Amino acid sequence: MAMTLNELQSMKQAGEFHHATYRDIGSIWEGLYIYRKASDGFRGFKLIGCFGKDNPDLPAAESIVCGSGVSVGAYGRG
Repeated sequence: MAMTLNELQSMKQAGEFHHATYRDIGSIWEGLYIYRKASDGFRGFKLIGCFGKDNPDLPAAESIVCGSGVSVGAYGRG
């Protein structure tokens, strides 16, 4: 489920990006989760990938999604 910066940037440019959520639950699951627009998904989106807390591309990924729907919950409305 790892994602690359190129995939994230392409998704944003294509208008397919829905939101990102940073999960900080103190485990191996901590990281930035990326969701794509999907008509058949829960509330119009689906999980598409993740940048884990130890991924060296995490700061760049956060910069790409900054100001475009990063949440800490509330289904992309937080």
